[in-house]
Amino acid sequence: MSVDNGAMQRRLRDGVEAVKSGNRVRGRDLLLLVVQQDRDAREAWQWLVQALDDPHEKMRALENVLRLNPRDSDAEQALVALRQKQIAAGSPKRAEWGSLLPEVPLEPEDGLDDPYQCPYCGRPTGPADRKYPHCRGGLYARVACSSGSSSLQLVSLLLGISLALDVLELLGPAFGLGVIQGAAGADIFQALLSVPGVQIFVGDFLLLSGPVATLLLEIYLVRAALLVAISLSLRARWSLAFYAALIGMLGDLLLSAYLLITGDLGVGGALLNGLLALLICTLVFGLSDEFAVNLERVLVKPDGAARGALDFYKRGHHYRQRRMWAMAVAQWRRAVGLAPQVAQYYKQLGIGYAQIHRFERSLRILKEGQRQAPDDLEIVEIIALVQSRADAHTLLKR
Repeated sequence: MSVDNGAMQRRLRDGVEAVKSGNRVRGRDLLLLVVQQDRDAREAWQWLVQALDDPHEKMRALENVLRLNPRDSDAEQALVALRQKQIAAGSPKRAEWGSLLPEVPLEPEDGLDDPYQCPYCGRPTGPADRKYPHCRGGLYARVACSSGSSSLQLVSLLLGISLALDVLELLGPAFGLGVIQGAAGADIFQALLSVPGVQIFVGDFLLLSGPVATLLLEIYLVRAALLVAISLSLRARWSLAFYAALIGMLGDLLLSAYLLITGDLGVGGALLNGLLALLICTLVFGLSDEFAVNLERVLVKPDGAARGALDFYKRGHHYRQRRMWAMAVAQWRRAVGLAPQVAQYYKQLGIGYAQIHRFERSLRILKEGQRQAPDDLEIVEIIALVQSRADAHTLLKR
């Protein structure tokens, strides 16, 4: 994947300036975006050491600085000092000692970066869990195995052609019924039938009786509705659409043969309909993998298909409408990181944090949004509301 060096350099520059000016939250988020794009960005790792609060995260940043420059004595001394401080505090690194000393309480984490957290309430779940018992939210979703193919697009095109032919063929019995009912003169349609190719395609509709013309008109209308339904369901790739398309096209093939034998449709029209039905049926039969659907675990992370801060912001609202607050937070975190100057993103992220009971984070991000937009009175109201909820939550935990 190509890296936009210009954008990355801007984020690095803005992140460094934010740390220098005392805005460590914004600086941390920007610098984290830089190292996510380029793990060898040594300057970003160096400034992250100053932006991070968690001692374990600081140690990881220092380890990356030394990985890129083993001769950096300042980073080495800082890393040694942090390790000694952790040992003195009786909190050895979990990766090294957690399994050996399970009786030592580990430093609590909020789990925001855990992809297996509940996408609704953000509480921790196990990789094998099917439903989270607290909010009863489903942890699995139906996911199509394929994202579509040119063959499926070709089937849609052929169905559109069949629908257009159906509309043209419908005119035959409609004209015949009009003549029988005296709504139009036969001379006009006799002249139409004399045009080369018309009779070969639609047949001699002036020979149709009233009941037959009415029946054919109803058949063509039902056929048009079925073609539209099959086309839409195939695009949605419903599992039943696969079988419905096969049965529908086989039925259309038999209908074309019947109309050809009875002479109620021209030879050209019947053969063309039958050929299209056979071709569609063959193509659909080869597309069985397109309709396979698996149940996959919903992972809480930014949507990989999103492009830009506004897209992440909109996707966050999509998850919010479904009450999937943890998923919404993952999108809004990325939106804030990509566009840290937009106060609206901070407001939504702060609300999202509060919904999953990360009140400290919520207040911190809302105050940063207030710094970006000091005249926005709505942020003040949101901060007051979140603070009241945080106080109530603290009282309930006592």
